[in-house]
Amino acid sequence: MNVIAGLIRTARPRQWVKNVLVFLPLMFAVDLVWSAGDLGTLLPYAPRLGILFGGFCALSSAVYILNDCADRHADRQHPTKRPRPIASGDVSLPLALAACAALALAGMVGLFAVSDAPYRVLAIIGVVYLLLNVGYSLRLKSVALVDVMIVAAGYVLRAVAGAVAVGATPSPWLYAVTAAGALFIVIGRRYAEARLAGPDPDAQRATLQQYGPPVGGQLLVLSATAALVSYTLYAVEADNLPDNNTMLLTVPLVIFGLFRYLYLLNNSRDAESPEMLMLRDVPLVTAIFAWVVVAGAVLVLN
Repeated sequence: MNVIAGLIRTARPRQWVKNVLVFLPLMFAVDLVWSAGDLGTLLPYAPRLGILFGGFCALSSAVYILNDCADRHADRQHPTKRPRPIASGDVSLPLALAACAALALAGMVGLFAVSDAPYRVLAIIGVVYLLLNVGYSLRLKSVALVDVMIVAAGYVLRAVAGAVAVGATPSPWLYAVTAAGALFIVIGRRYAEARLAGPDPDAQRATLQQYGPPVGGQLLVLSATAALVSYTLYAVEADNLPDNNTMLLTVPLVIFGLFRYLYLLNNSRDAESPEMLMLRDVPLVTAIFAWVVVAGAVLVLN
């Protein structure tokens, strides 16, 4: 039972919340999906997006297991990562690699199943996602800036996959927002790790020292600015949004979310885990919920 529990922990199901991004293009393609004025037009997309979501959950868990296998020696030096099942020896390396391969295969089967012939674009996106993350786990995470860009690319690939799955063509600004927001979150995590790492951050992550002040702070400001500007331009310029620019009503909520996240990165002990911040911090959760409500109302009522 300890081994099973260890495998589940290593698969990090709480990180699956990131895969909700596959549903984002459906929300912002509302004018296409609901063009007939019937909410029932959404139903055919539900199984397809559900399988896509499950496929990315399996792929991302495979990546987390592989990354923990590669990081097992460094994790033993980390104050909070030391108890991870692979680093602590609760899950053996051969078993972890077998679970990684099984999850990767299951994820690819799911993406292939919902890919349209002849090009199987979703399956290709899954292969690209896996190749990027294998490269990251084995070598590229030791290259500053390249590491955060690869992680951010994973978010963009999820959004692209969601758009392909529903046959939508979202504004390019949506991808720009996703990329900039992902960079902001990933750089913020590195910045927080560097802040909390102690005197020898590179013992925990090869590039960690390079994301501390002042460079990490500058990168955070740049990525936050890029996220805000690209979102504002999206709210104004996207073809599939209301012509009366009412999506701008969501901009103050985005600003508050960015500011709150920056505050938490500098003050919270949970700053190394963005998903925990987004699930536990009441003001941030409230801002996210309010954004969903306001954005949904704007899209539906206009």
